[in-house]
Amino acid sequence: MADYQEYRRRILRKRWFRIFSVAGLLFLLVLVSVVGTLWKRLHREHSPAAVQGPTIFQQELQGSEWNTVHYTPARRLAVQLSADGTTAMDFRLAALAESPAVDRSYFNDACFLGDSLTQGMQIYSTGLPEASFCAYKGIGPNAVVNSTTCTRRDGVQEIPMEVLTAQQPKVLYILLGTNVLNRDGDYSSFLTYYRLMLDMIAQALPNTQIYVQSITPVRPEVRASHPGLYKERLCEINDELSAIALEKGCVFLNLWEALADENGDLKAEYAQNDGYHVKPEGYTAWVDYLRTHTINPGVTSAAA
Repeated sequence: MADYQEYRRRILRKRWFRIFSVAGLLFLLVLVSVVGTLWKRLHREHSPAAVQGPTIFQQELQGSEWNTVHYTPARRLAVQLSADGTTAMDFRLAALAESPAVDRSYFNDACFLGDSLTQGMQIYSTGLPEASFCAYKGIGPNAVVNSTTCTRRDGVQEIPMEVLTAQQPKVLYILLGTNVLNRDGDYSSFLTYYRLMLDMIAQALPNTQIYVQSITPVRPEVRASHPGLYKERLCEINDELSAIALEKGCVFLNLWEALADENGDLKAEYAQNDGYHVKPEGYTAWVDYLRTHTINPGVTSAAA
């Protein structure tokens, strides 16, 4: 009888051990699940992506002030040193190579998006007045991103993205930056807005060939009145723009080939009195450059 009682106690102990083991495991699973849920919730609440507030597309910038927006550098190109020490990140090497000249009629289906420098292309007969224009004095890429109402030369007000979406041009040339980079300092916000602008345009114009034109050179004396407009800084920004253009599947054009002298300054004979706007003679060289730097399968070439 004693042996039976001892055997029965062992069986009960094993049974209770199994019950407590299973209960303990279930408790640990529940505890781990609760801790994991709390961790995810706390992590999500502290994540920058979950912070409530206006998006970049909703932010209206006042005057020439720029918001501080984080800028993720564009992907870097492979570094290849050339004989003069430049690398593949140099905008001059990232630019489109020369091609056979196209006839001016090529630009009948083109649109130019830009500021007062682009307005010169529209005004002067040496430019391309036959093209379409979304050109507004003093704007930057933020005006496009934020759907700002802009004023044309003739006083008509319009929203650039609405005009571009309605036009659906075959080719779009973009030149923006000179007006909003005239103060020396951080230009990451400018680059952020430029990238956002290219994303918006590519989505709205899926069948349009997009050309990003480099910020144009300036005369050395411009720095006295516009501290941000000097050769070394503009070259740095153009390096970034060329990388962004290639990253976004656009074509980058180096206008310095047409407008800069051997020192990298805007040619004196092309410069207006302010040192950064371009005379009619400069637009002749500018147009010649555009005619000989195109991606135009099926377009008949013409004598330059």
